[in-house]
Amino acid sequence: MTVGSDDLHVLLGGYLLGGLSDADHRAFTEHLRGCSACQAELGQVSGLPRLLDLAGPAGGPHLSPDAEAAEAVAVDAPDGVDDARVARLLSAVAQKRRTRRRWLAAVAAAAATVLFGAGLWLGPRLTAPPDLPTTHVVASPAPGSSVRVDVALVTRGWGTQLDLDCEDMPTAGQLTLYVIDRQGASTAAASWLGTPTGYSRLTGATALRPDEIRRLEIRDGAGQVLASATT
Repeated sequence: MTVGSDDLHVLLGGYLLGGLSDADHRAFTEHLRGCSACQAELGQVSGLPRLLDLAGPAGGPHLSPDAEAAEAVAVDAPDGVDDARVARLLSAVAQKRRTRRRWLAAVAAAAATVLFGAGLWLGPRLTAPPDLPTTHVVASPAPGSSVRVDVALVTRGWGTQLDLDCEDMPTAGQLTLYVIDRQGASTAAASWLGTPTGYSRLTGATALRPDEIRRLEIRDGAGQVLASATT
């Protein structure tokens, strides 16, 4: 803050503690050269910087109502220092420190809230799996069968993931999904047991890529084809 020439003496405390702006520091320095009152007052509190170590983060013992603490400040104070004035200045400094700590704590809390909110928004987007190429086929039931099977072929780096959604399946016995490649070779990609409701959802896998798969077949435990799909 810049003040008029008649009020420069109010800058004494800031000058002593090094808290003036460059402009105010230059102005007070010029004022101090010709002001005997400020020179005398500055001499009385010149030991204040040393006493700041006594203030500590909470303001120091001079702020305590305890008589022994107040006496300790008086004993440690340099000769010629006005104890009452020093106490007032230290109290002002302590108050400024507490205010700054509260402000920094508020800023830190606000920043943490923003970062936490950003983490909630970004987290699912950073961890969600990317959309993978997927092909859906519906298996046609074999004559005399009423099963309904939907198969999603999901392209993976290691081959193909096969997601099955089955309805009206046999309620007992073993069921198997076979993958038949372009050369006619067949391999089992998934195996499961019938459920009482005839409904099941499961995932199988094959090392073949989707373009290498010619046909899919669902067979029962006796090897009979219940449904098939051409890809």
